[in-house]
Amino acid sequence: MDVQPGRCWRCERVLPQHSVPCEFCRIAKYCSTPCRNKDKVRHGSVECHLYGDNKCDTCGRTAPNIFSECASCNDAWYCNKGCQRRHWPAHKELCKKVKEIVTKLSADLTKRNSKLACNTRVADSSHYFGNTMAKDFLKLANNELSGETTAEQLTRDFHVLSAGCGDLRSTVLTAASLPDEYQGKLHITLNDFDPFVMARNVLFLFMLVRFADTDYIASSLTTIWYSLHISKREYDLIKTSLDELIQMSAQQLSHSTRGLVTVQDEDLRDLCQVWERWQSLECQRDKKTSINLRKQREKVFEPYLVKGVSAYLARLSPEDQKANKEWFDHALFVPTQTVKIETLPFDNPTLTGRGAHFENVCYVTAPVDCEFVYCIKESSFPFAVWDCLRVRENTPGSHSSPMVMYHKYVTNLLQKVKSLILQGRLLIHVSLANCLAFPKNHHQTLSMPNYDRIFTSNLADYVGFAKLLQTFKPLLDASNSYSAIVTESMNWIETVPGANITSPDSSMFERSKDLCIQDTGTYTDGLNPVREYYDNTICFLMYLRADFMAGGLGIPPREEVPSFESVKKYHGLRMRDFRKGLNKLVPFQYRVNARDLTMLNGYDRAVEWYLPQSDA
Repeated sequence: MDVQPGRCWRCERVLPQHSVPCEFCRIAKYCSTPCRNKDKVRHGSVECHLYGDNKCDTCGRTAPNIFSECASCNDAWYCNKGCQRRHWPAHKELCKKVKEIVTKLSADLTKRNSKLACNTRVADSSHYFGNTMAKDFLKLANNELSGETTAEQLTRDFHVLSAGCGDLRSTVLTAASLPDEYQGKLHITLNDFDPFVMARNVLFLFMLVRFADTDYIASSLTTIWYSLHISKREYDLIKTSLDELIQMSAQQLSHSTRGLVTVQDEDLRDLCQVWERWQSLECQRDKKTSINLRKQREKVFEPYLVKGVSAYLARLSPEDQKANKEWFDHALFVPTQTVKIETLPFDNPTLTGRGAHFENVCYVTAPVDCEFVYCIKESSFPFAVWDCLRVRENTPGSHSSPMVMYHKYVTNLLQKVKSLILQGRLLIHVSLANCLAFPKNHHQTLSMPNYDRIFTSNLADYVGFAKLLQTFKPLLDASNSYSAIVTESMNWIETVPGANITSPDSSMFERSKDLCIQDTGTYTDGLNPVREYYDNTICFLMYLRADFMAGGLGIPPREEVPSFESVKKYHGLRMRDFRKGLNKLVPFQYRVNARDLTMLNGYDRAVEWYLPQSDA
C-alpha cells in the first residue's frame, strides 16, 4: 500500500485524531466511515486478506497472529496441529502442486540467472526517462527521523547506492525531499553500465552547477530532459556544456562541479564518447542534414505500436485526454501550453543514443561506434515516471495542461536540488561498473563508505535474488538500524502459472473487472486496471522460493524447495514480510486506479531486506 503514513487510505487527507480503522485488518486507516466504505472493494480484494486475521482452513476459526501456515505451500492456515492433520487429505493435492510448480520454475530461473555473464544483454534501448515512478531513497520521516531526533541525527551524512540507477529522477526526488530541519550531506552512488544514460546524467548535473547563477537553468533543464525540440538558448546550454566536458579530466570535472560529481578517468572516457557524438550531430531543424528527430519518432509511433497509448488516454478526463493526445503528437515539454513549435528550432541531441538490439555482454559496442538514433520508446513518457498524486499535491492551482503542471513540478524539484548543491550538501559518485563487479572493483578499491540504502532496480530479474543479496549485503551500514536493500521485480508475472490475468475471456478477468467497476464506477480497456483486484500473492511467494532455489552466478541451485521462512532469512538478512505490514521505503504494491496520469501496470513488486539486529 502506497498511502503516506498519517493519511487516509482512500482520499489521502491527513487523518484526524480519532481515525476510522478497517474493521478486519486494523492496518488500513481512514478519515471517516464513508471513506472506509468507499474503499471496501479495493482494500478488501487483496490487502485486507494479507493484513487481516487468519482463518483456519479446517474449522473456520479466525484470530490474529496465532495461526501457523502450511510451510510447504504457504496457501493454508491452521489454528493447531490437529486441524492441520485433519485437513491434509483435502489439502495434499494443492500442496504438492505448489511444490511441483516451484521446482519446475526454479529450473527455468537457473538458466536465466546465468545469462548475464555468458549470453546476451536485453534487447532494449537506453531508459532516458526511466520505466518506473521516481522514489525517495531515504524517506527519513518514516525511518531515521520518525521518532525524537537529536542534533547528531539532523547533521549526520547519508549514503545511498543506486545500482542499475537509470536516469536522475529518483536522485532528484530524494535530494528535493530532504526535510528542512535536516542539515547533513547526501552522498549518492549512481551505478549503471549504460554509458548513454550515465553521460546524460553527468551532463545534466554539470549544467545545473555550470549555469547555477542563472534564474532559468532549472526550467531549461526540465525541458532538455524530456522535450523533442528545444529553443536556441537550451541548445546553446547543451553545446557549451559538451564543449567543456569533453576537454576535462575526472579531477577537473569534480572541481568544476564544486565536488558534486566524482567519476573515474576510465569511465569518463566512455562518457566522452557519447558527449562527442552529441556534439557532432546537426540539430538545427531547418537544415537538410538535420537528424530530424520528428521523422525518427514517427517510426516509433507506428499505429501497431501505440495500442497502449490509446488505453492510457481512455483513462483520463476529457480535458486531460485532449491535452495529452496533443502531447503524444508534438512530444514537447515546455513551461507554457501556448508555445509555438517555430520558437523551438533545434532537435534535442540528448534523446539520441544506441537503438535496441542484442549484444554479447563481453563485446558491447563502444558508443563511438554506434549509430545515434532517437531511442525513446512509445511507452516512455514523463507522466509515467513522476507520481501524479504527488505532482498535484505539490503543484496546487489550475494548469492549462498536464505538461505545464509536470514541468512546473520537476522544475521546482530541480530548484531545490540546485540549492542543495550550492550548499555543498549533495555529492554524487558515478560508476559504469557491472553491478556484480562494483563491490570489489569499485567500492572496495576506492575504500568507499558503506550505505544506508541500497536500491537495486529490477536487477533481480536478471541475476536472481541470491546473487544480488550476497553481492550487496557486505555494503550495508551495520551501524544504522534502518539500513536496507530494496529489490524490485517486474518480469515475474510472466513466469509463474496463474500470476497474470492473461485473457479478457477468463473468469478471473470478469470477476476483477466487476470489482474494478464497483470500486471506480468505470472500466476502460486492458488488463492494468483490473490487476489491482486480483490476489496473486501466493504466486509471488512461489516465485521468490523458486528464484532462491535456482541459485545464481557462482551459487549452485538447491535440490530441495526452500521454505518461505528460510527465504526471509537468506544470507543472514531479514525480509520485511509484506503480508504482515507495510514496507518502509517502497510499497510492496502500488494502487493503480488511484492514479490517472501515471498509469501503472499493477504487477511490479518491491521487497525490503535489512540486517537482523534491526527491528526497524
